[in-house]
Amino acid sequence: MINRFPKRIILCRHGESKGNVSDKAYVTTPDWLIPLSATGLAQSAQLGTRLSNLLSGEPCYFYTSPYLRTKQTLARVLQKMGDGQTVGVREEPRLTEQQFGNFQNVDSIRSQKSMRHNYGRFYYRFPEGESGLDVYNRCSSFVNTLRRDFQDRDVLPCPSLGNVCLVTHGLTMRLLCMRLFQYSVTDFERTVNARNCGVIVLERRDDVVGRAEGEGRAVSITQAFAITRESRDLVGLPKEGRVRPRELIKEVLGEEGRGREGLGSMSEPGEHIKYWTDKRLGGGNKAPF
Repeated sequence: MINRFPKRIILCRHGESKGNVSDKAYVTTPDWLIPLSATGLAQSAQLGTRLSNLLSGEPCYFYTSPYLRTKQTLARVLQKMGDGQTVGVREEPRLTEQQFGNFQNVDSIRSQKSMRHNYGRFYYRFPEGESGLDVYNRCSSFVNTLRRDFQDRDVLPCPSLGNVCLVTHGLTMRLLCMRLFQYSVTDFERTVNARNCGVIVLERRDDVVGRAEGEGRAVSITQAFAITRESRDLVGLPKEGRVRPRELIKEVLGEEGRGREGLGSMSEPGEHIKYWTDKRLGGGNKAPF
């Protein structure tokens, strides 16, 4: 079977929401119904212009988190698309934000987020919600769906020019990249959220895809796409996600496997977290949240 891959996969974070302005918004409004702020609406229109320029009239299929703030962002984006440029739109629940609970107690959530920072964002589970691992698992399920959708001509009628855009949330964007490019938990812990309406662009590697088709073999999404340097810098991702044997030995046992400075030598949990989140080691250039 010939591989069908879009020209680009574009990941977009929603515009500034009223929850970004004040976490007190979550006390009386369900997370999924938090709207954009006035600034967020303006950001979303600017995002639409940016995407329109990037796509240059090429067709695009859109997936959106069902949350109000992501749908409001997408609505502004769609207004900037040219006639016939939008192939279709689908709500995708697996693209939603990490679940923190239902109506939220501000002091409790602030305390839990502080605890998450000390515990590690990937494994910490909110008492009435999800861990980062839970979000990663639903991202994994969605990636499998996405690969099948690439074969659907209603989603990707013309692979050479077609694009796919996902409008989602900051943490979900990072975990999608982690899943797609096989980044490690340590890599993830050193990343930061994209700014509101920030964009991560994955570009099809035509040299790899074309060669595979010529040889009659399949390629994975990981092989078929490359994340742009600007996108990696936006969230603090390293160039590659592969864990090399020597790097694993160094991380766990220290230099030359002698048990110095590696994770295995750290008895205090706080030392582990300091190692994982050290931005000098992994990338990121701003506070995680």
